Amino acid sequence: MHWHKVTIAANASEADHIESLFWDKGALSVTLTDPADSPIYEPEPGTTPLWSALEICGLFEQDCDVTSIVAEFEVLGHFVNQVETLAERVWEREWLSQFQPMPFGQRLWIVPTEFEVPEAAEVAVRLDPGLAFGTGTHATTALILEWMDGHDFKARSVLDYGCGSGILAIAALLLGASHCQGVDLDPQAICATEDNAEVNGVGDRLQAVLPAQFEPKTYDVVLANILAEPIIAMAQQLIECLAPEGILVLSGIMSSQQEMVEAHFCDDLQFIDQFEREGWLCLVARRC
Repeated sequence: MHWHKVTIAANASEADHIESLFWDKGALSVTLTDPADSPIYEPEPGTTPLWSALEICGLFEQDCDVTSIVAEFEVLGHFVNQVETLAERVWEREWLSQFQPMPFGQRLWIVPTEFEVPEAAEVAVRLDPGLAFGTGTHATTALILEWMDGHDFKARSVLDYGCGSGILAIAALLLGASHCQGVDLDPQAICATEDNAEVNGVGDRLQAVLPAQFEPKTYDVVLANILAEPIIAMAQQLIECLAPEGILVLSGIMSSQQEMVEAHFCDDLQFIDQFEREGWLCLVARRC
């Protein structure tokens, strides 16, 4: 079993039209990618921005007439710059070659369920890649995990705002936190957090909800691994969720955004630490 992958170079104004043509010709999936690898970190709410130049890829079944499909595109003036044959693979295991047990500091490891827990792992979060963001491979998540590894969570209450896969909340509980509240905009993230909490044996101490269901109270530690704009937009809410002397950990902030973010918290918090990796910052502050 194999598939045909057809790739067309296009500009943003052509994207909708070419995508529709792919679907009309029987594509199983259509993907838009950026050949220049220029990420869009914070789009405006309600928008779906595209790169000025992009590649649009359609995936077709093996028995389709791919030569005819390519010819039809070119008759319409759309240049096909690549046709590939993709062999069938065991996709649910593909990630194992890229995602293996990873240490974060001295104690904390993230370990996929297909692997044995390394002897060096004092605390192991069992986690597989899924639809919700958060496996520890991205710098924004890794920075918080490494900070968490070096701090005492025993008997502390934790809020994980933007919980994604639940990785930070689960790590906090395994490091000794008494209970944790997760919040995320994505219903898939709520399901992922709950499922991962059960796998790690902390489901009874972790609750995950959508923002509309969140009933604010104070926590000893508040973690927010989101992006600068939503952090700024909810700055007052995050501050109000901190207990006296509580710790706020912010990640997902680009280095160039540091002053802008800190300005929205400095009247109420004292920034006490920061860490940087690959252009991303993790900021740590204490409530005054």
